[in-house]
Amino acid sequence: MKRTGNVARVRNATARRALLQAKRVPWPHLAEAAEEYTGGHVFTLWARAIVDAANNVPAVIRSEIELRAPGVYKSLHPKVRSAIDCGDRPGIVAWEDITCWAEMNLFLSAKREGWLDAVRYFSAMSLRSMKAWSHWERIDTMWRRSPPRQFPTPQEWDRAVASVARLSNADSAAQRALEVVQSMRDSDWQKLLVGFSCLNAFSEWMELMLNFQDPGTDHVSMELMNRYPGLHPTVRKMEPNEAVRSLKSWVLSNEIPGAKSTGVPGALRFHLHHHPEFAAIRGYAQFCRGIWADHLPNHLPTFDEWKQAADGYSEAC
Repeated sequence: MKRTGNVARVRNATARRALLQAKRVPWPHLAEAAEEYTGGHVFTLWARAIVDAANNVPAVIRSEIELRAPGVYKSLHPKVRSAIDCGDRPGIVAWEDITCWAEMNLFLSAKREGWLDAVRYFSAMSLRSMKAWSHWERIDTMWRRSPPRQFPTPQEWDRAVASVARLSNADSAAQRALEVVQSMRDSDWQKLLVGFSCLNAFSEWMELMLNFQDPGTDHVSMELMNRYPGLHPTVRKMEPNEAVRSLKSWVLSNEIPGAKSTGVPGALRFHLHHHPEFAAIRGYAQFCRGIWADHLPNHLPTFDEWKQAADGYSEAC
């Protein structure tokens, strides 16, 4: 029980540090970097699995490493030999060295500007990263018993990761989200995500505006009539929190087909809450509340104007 508590505290501290660092960069840039980091992570797990199973660095691995991380093999080779001589697993050395090279070359700006931990965190919280770990764990167990005659190519490894249907933690929210995603066509899931993310951002803007706008210049009413013409007009007369709840419920029922199907709301929340956009939009809304409380701007932004500003917002270190 004590160990479980310590692990939870470490995870919470890691998440807090990552979210603080995420404020230093616009969320679209962070999301792109996290996705690139995940792609590299999938490759390093492929290299780790094969180096461990072969107990050396096969030629196919060497050529891929030299292609993707020039110069790494020269320093990696003696480290692998040393690990083997000491009875250690050499795949860990390959995994660590390739990851270090990527962070010092491909993600150097993130490291220098102080948001590399945020990149690592959002990469690790992605379903693709979790699938990669789960695939590596299964393969590592299999290959310890019986190494294959022929190792998979990076492309074959990528396809195997993409096909993972069961994560190592089969009772987790991530597993439930994965099951929902895999039950749909990718295009349908992407439409749901776009609609849900837009609803979340619009809700933050709407609550902000209801707290600050002059009733005589009702920006919210105009936006709601344009975007959600079927919404009952009484929503615009509710208290901000109640109005947002009513809006979300109505949109999920009427404007985003399939969003209330079994398991789908949880999967959408899982994705959104573990994506850089969620914290960034909330953070920008909080920033606006603080600024507007002291000085309300002459021009209150439309939703599109506010969202564009939120997407480009970052805080100075």
